Amino acid sequence: MNKALAALRLLVRSSATFTRLAFAAAPGRASAAIGFELLGAIFALVSSYQIKGVVQAASNHAPDHAVAAALVLAATAGAASLCFMIYGQLSPRLVEAISVHLDAELVRLTARIPTIEYADRPVHADKIGLIRNSRQQLASGLQVVAVSFRMILTLLGTFVILIGVDPWLALLPLFAIPRAFAGREARRLQVQAQEATAEPMRLRGHIFNHATSPVAGKELRIFGLGEELADRYRQISMTTRHLNVRANWGGALWSALGDAIFTAGCIAAVAWLVVQAAHGAVTPAGVVLAASLITGLILQMNAALQYTQFIQALSTTAERYVWLEDFSNEAAKTELGDTPSPVILRRAIAVENVTFAYPDRDTPVLADISLEIPAGKVIALVGENGSGKSTLVKLLCGFYRPSSGRILIDETDLTDIAPADWRGRIDGAFQDFTNFETPMHESVGLGDLPRLGDRERAAAAMARAGGADLAKLNAQGLEVMLGKKWGGIDLSGGQWQKLALARALMRDDPLLVVFDEPAAALDASAEHDLFERFAAEARSGQSAGRATLLISHRFSTVRMADAIAVLEDGRIAEFGSHPALMAAGGRYAELFEIQASAYR
Repeated sequence: MNKALAALRLLVRSSATFTRLAFAAAPGRASAAIGFELLGAIFALVSSYQIKGVVQAASNHAPDHAVAAALVLAATAGAASLCFMIYGQLSPRLVEAISVHLDAELVRLTARIPTIEYADRPVHADKIGLIRNSRQQLASGLQVVAVSFRMILTLLGTFVILIGVDPWLALLPLFAIPRAFAGREARRLQVQAQEATAEPMRLRGHIFNHATSPVAGKELRIFGLGEELADRYRQISMTTRHLNVRANWGGALWSALGDAIFTAGCIAAVAWLVVQAAHGAVTPAGVVLAASLITGLILQMNAALQYTQFIQALSTTAERYVWLEDFSNEAAKTELGDTPSPVILRRAIAVENVTFAYPDRDTPVLADISLEIPAGKVIALVGENGSGKSTLVKLLCGFYRPSSGRILIDETDLTDIAPADWRGRIDGAFQDFTNFETPMHESVGLGDLPRLGDRERAAAAMARAGGADLAKLNAQGLEVMLGKKWGGIDLSGGQWQKLALARALMRDDPLLVVFDEPAAALDASAEHDLFERFAAEARSGQSAGRATLLISHRFSTVRMADAIAVLEDGRIAEFGSHPALMAAGGRYAELFEIQASAYR
């Protein structure tokens, strides 16, 4: 009983979600669609009831009454058909409006989450992935709800008419209970299969994207990976298909059992009416009306239960969407700082005894880290892959909060500063940068939205990033569209990286400038020259109050920093200037000599 109530509550909640989305996207179309669908159901019931009048009049040899009943039957049937036709015209336009609204809502809901912690939780990542892949189902939700309401209205009206013919026909809905139970079991099997295949399907999509990506084309051919990836794709497909087929067969068996019980009940009802008519308890017109309704009832009940199963399937998606709404709203309400960022950085950004572990992981990535990044200075961070360099950058940007310890901006705890305000005072260029395929000036200008469209500012930022020559690649200059799929030009990895660097240099007054392997696609000499200019700018801009953190695997670049921190196993193993660290002969000196020997 509790399960049935829970399922009913889920159906009601999901229907409310679909209706809310539809009315938020296009209230006029949503109202009209629901209205015409329900009005069509009412006309169809009236038309069905007129069958009794036609047969009764014919039996009584009353042609005038028979003609009148037939005209009402035809008129109401035509009106029902017209209503359904209008609904059919409104429905695609409504789905399109909901799709646009839903996509915008998904962007808004994910973007307003202040941290990126959800991306590191597989359960959350899977849910959000399933929502993205089920957007069209969500958009068509009101369609299914409207049709289901029409079917419910039709079924209720049909049962009312049947009870009017013979009260014992009120027992007929009891035969629908096993069918409803069977439908619920069929849906449960499908949901289990969907949840079990979510991660494998995500992996299959990942393999497909790599196997068909032009970027991966060279490695696929050099290493002969095409057949290997195809085999893995097929293996995952076989596994997921096996789970889905088993669920579908199980659902089909449950549905067949429920259909058989309900059909047997309908046959028994018609047989009962025939017996009653033989004893004069039911009129011939009542038998004809009831028989026609019961015959249609079998089809209507199957269709209604199929739509109920469809709503149950959509309910799972709606539940995930409501989860995302709740998760996003709760994340946005999380007690975050509301203190403005300092106007300038007067002293330093200080990392004090910070420990951090990613969600659902026990081992800390950073352990009791303390580091000071003074205003007007360049601090370099070096270490082997996995030592925690990029994690520290994420903490400094406010993408995560430390598990323990604190980060101070002068004397203000970073957790007390409004996240959006703090991020507005950061310039960042990262190793996993994004290729924004827009006009070139916009691809750079996105780094400072208030000045998006300022060509001169974009050109100046490109010049500082060593990318002034990019504006000369095409006669359209900064107006040229980027990306071949949009009819624009394509860029090399190094050229895209220069645009990402330029984007990071759009703001005038950052408090923190972060360079996290942002020039890996450039040659060592170009990277050295570039960061030498950045270091000079940082030092000359001490009065402007900015701290600079540089991460690079190239020691020829990091040696220009004012101080270098060496991360090892999540801890700072060494700290000092390049000459001091070389003189100490520790891990930094060892790594430097290994890299330098490759150039001798």
